[in-house]
Amino acid sequence: MTKGSLIRVLGLMTGILLALAGSAQAATPDGSEAQARQPYPLTDSTRFVVQGRREGVTASGDAARGANCVTPQPPLALAPRERAIEVREVAFDPRTCRTTYERGVPPRSSASSTLGKPQSAGSRTRAAGVQTLANGYRFSGYGRAWYTDTRTGKRVTEVNSGADWNTGGGCVTANNVWFSNYASTTTGWREISHRWSYINRECDYVVSSTNAHFRDTYFTGCPSALKVDSYYTRVRFVGLPNGGMRGSRSSRNEPSCKDTLVAYFALYRR
Repeated sequence: MTKGSLIRVLGLMTGILLALAGSAQAATPDGSEAQARQPYPLTDSTRFVVQGRREGVTASGDAARGANCVTPQPPLALAPRERAIEVREVAFDPRTCRTTYERGVPPRSSASSTLGKPQSAGSRTRAAGVQTLANGYRFSGYGRAWYTDTRTGKRVTEVNSGADWNTGGGCVTANNVWFSNYASTTTGWREISHRWSYINRECDYVVSSTNAHFRDTYFTGCPSALKVDSYYTRVRFVGLPNGGMRGSRSSRNEPSCKDTLVAYFALYRR
């Protein structure tokens, strides 16, 4: 092996090790790939890259900053004996519109603290609702979507969709179908609106799906604007006859604030 080849191999190995490193670094000043610091490690984790697309970009400078870069959100599934699974953004490259995700098992302490007795559906700080059909259930779980402000490590908005259900003869009997939303009002966020839909009379599954719109009028984390709107266009949870679960999120921020607002999605068994 020549000296030049050895240098290239060592450089490649260094790049791989950096890509697999656990704790991510802060955004780079030259606008290259920005990596988010994570609040806790995931076990049995894997990383993968998703190619996004640009929408409504009017200038090359906007494209370089990753403006209006829409990235497909990967879905999750939880087997009957699995406790939890999480997927989160760990890096974003504004030049290529590519997002690196990490998927793995979160610690028990990461479960949502907003879940509790449903409150008034008209609340601006917390909104919740529940459809109850019967008493007692065998399976219970929920999908949780949230954004974290990388400057503070705190979650700013959150949407939960969940259900409790029984099974018999390979058929689902839904007991409780519910949702719960949260906005960090102490940091300026508030809920503008929400919409909830559910399916609890199908044999093959139970579904809880929530849309929500949040806003911070004086958000300081986006260079291009003060006002930031956070749209959860669908946080969907599906309970299956065997106790398994599926879930997906679809969300975006306007402006995107990719360097500051990091997206998370998880499925938990209750």
